[in-house]
Amino acid sequence: MTVRPFLRAIVVGVTLLNVILPSPVRSQDDDSKAIKAEVFLKERPINSAPSKARYRPAVKSTQPPALTPPSGMVLAEIGLTIWRYREATGIDKTKELVEEDEGQEWILERIPEGTLLSPGQKIRLSIESLSRTGYLYVISREEYADGSVGAPRLLFPTQKSVDRIKVEPGRLTYIPSATGRFRIKPSESAKPHVGELLTIIVSQKPLIDASQLKPQAIALQPDQMNQWLNQWKTKIAKFEMVGGAGKTMTAAEQTAAKLESPLMSQGDPVPQTIYQLIVKPEDPLLIVLPLRFVR
Repeated sequence: MTVRPFLRAIVVGVTLLNVILPSPVRSQDDDSKAIKAEVFLKERPINSAPSKARYRPAVKSTQPPALTPPSGMVLAEIGLTIWRYREATGIDKTKELVEEDEGQEWILERIPEGTLLSPGQKIRLSIESLSRTGYLYVISREEYADGSVGAPRLLFPTQKSVDRIKVEPGRLTYIPSATGRFRIKPSESAKPHVGELLTIIVSQKPLIDASQLKPQAIALQPDQMNQWLNQWKTKIAKFEMVGGAGKTMTAAEQTAAKLESPLMSQGDPVPQTIYQLIVKPEDPLLIVLPLRFVR
């Protein structure tokens, strides 16, 4: 018996297997090609070593903008973290006491953008303008099952929070406030209420006169809202922090909203989700965040 034909058969067999079987798929946890957080944090103060956090493009996001924007345009970023309340355990740090829950202690943990929210759940948002200073506005519209939306309401600022309207890299702004929270409660409207659309705007100039504000959210004119959307809505690339989901709020993040506290540095905790836009230098930044409910 000749050995060479036998070896040739093995080689051919292995070659066929390589063609038929798919090549190994990289694990989603492999961050060798992930984007370093420092790419998005260039405007934060440099007080420590850069963050080791990494980001990946979010699933089903739009195509990322080119690294070099077209002439007359600039890149800009907004950072966002959705914090979900859960009951604290003995090992949790940075607990919060909620009086209305009879002294129950809670912990705030990160959730990815797109997480479905159950009725009764409590959440808080933290927003950071990563690339420019400006004035922050957050507008809410109910979203219905047929795709229509409700009337716009200005959630932020109010008379209570107007002193926190100015934003800058390294400063977290909590919505509704640094101690407040939203409770998920679908409205009892004729149409099934499936979520909320939050429009977040960072403008270099004030958009609403402070004299119009009230202690609670105020209604906005739908025509004004549509005008802003038509003028400033643009393509957005969305990036999620690798391994960030489930991490709890740190003491640095709790205090970063105070006006007298130091700005977050490039080595401090980073946003869970980053939105990158290509805009005209003078245009406001505008993103629409869908908060959808479990049905």
